[in-house]
Amino acid sequence: MNYRKYCWLTTFFCLITPMAQAALGWQGPEPFRLERLEGRSFDYNRESFLQRLSFTEQPLQGATPLWQQNGWYGTGGSNRGKEFYIHSQLQQKLTFEAPVFVGIRHKRSEDLDGAYDRTLFGAGYQSSQHWDLGLWGEVNSAKEDMDLQLEANRYFADGSWFSGALVFADVFYNNKTYSDNRYQRSPLTLYAAGGKDFSGHKLSTFINLNLKTRFANHELQQLFTDEQYSAGIHWQLNVRQKARFIIEGQGLYGRRSAEELPQPDAGQDWQLQRRFQQLNMEWQWLSSPQLQAVGMQLNRLDEKDSRFADGDRAAEYRREAFGYLRAERPLAEGWLWRPTIYAGYAHIRSEFRQQSDEPLKDHGWLSKLSPNVIWSLSSQSGAYVLINPTVKLHNLQFGGGNIQVFIPF
Repeated sequence: MNYRKYCWLTTFFCLITPMAQAALGWQGPEPFRLERLEGRSFDYNRESFLQRLSFTEQPLQGATPLWQQNGWYGTGGSNRGKEFYIHSQLQQKLTFEAPVFVGIRHKRSEDLDGAYDRTLFGAGYQSSQHWDLGLWGEVNSAKEDMDLQLEANRYFADGSWFSGALVFADVFYNNKTYSDNRYQRSPLTLYAAGGKDFSGHKLSTFINLNLKTRFANHELQQLFTDEQYSAGIHWQLNVRQKARFIIEGQGLYGRRSAEELPQPDAGQDWQLQRRFQQLNMEWQWLSSPQLQAVGMQLNRLDEKDSRFADGDRAAEYRREAFGYLRAERPLAEGWLWRPTIYAGYAHIRSEFRQQSDEPLKDHGWLSKLSPNVIWSLSSQSGAYVLINPTVKLHNLQFGGGNIQVFIPF
């Protein structure tokens, strides 16, 4: 398979990664950002993770090298009456006759600390499209908010690949800020990802390390400490060209605390400890004309926050198991119907409430139908628009409208 064809296919499969995977590091480094010290600006309810799954669910695929993700994928949907979920990722990387490249990346998404935007401009050296070394930067009008990202990618003839990055977030902050706030230990992110093709199966993995950061906010008279680590592994097994089994696991661990200034050794004002794990499994029928896949997602979230819950009791506690069945049927030339039905059980307790004074304690069965009508814009490139007016079956209510767009460059 030539490089351009390989790039097209892997781009298609990578840019449709579910929300939780994207936020952990399957689509590149997830560096520290200063605003996450403020925490989430929205609350989770019983249906939050099911909503996000139904708005982004596509056939599970492995990770892809950063330099092969040229294209735009965007999804937007009504998550609840006053909230809108958005995940969008765009990259355009241009090469020339000279061994150099220039590029732009834009990502708008959310993670466990809230919604965020990240725009990078990059340039670097590229050797025969098999490896590159580049410098990417998040350029803002305020120099204190600028990030620098050193990145290296290597592609091998057998389909294997490796990507590595070093991210210096807010690299000029201490010298360019107008405030008296300072980093006592500057944020640094280490990122590595890779994939290997074996006989009949594929393996890919990533690791994202946000090393310990210390930020002194003299306006609030607090010293913040933050660190976060995430990793994932993906295994795909092909069964005699008739079926494919995929299993994927990822997890995150983070710690955050605040101490009073100017005497930080006096004790912590509050502490947050977060653990998140997700397991995805999917069986895909490659030879079936209609029944396409059956899958499962398991979610486990524990957030111990001393501001909202004492002792070992989690302020945010979630245990969820969702199963889904996906079929496929052509409607007309260029139109495809891909109905997906979800069913599962959620057990949730939340003391962390931004929009309400009442804690959330809920558990029960959930079910949802996603019709997923797909309009193919180009059979050659794979561009499409997906329209998804969902229905919540457990209470027979409208589950939110969703539109997804994929356009490869």
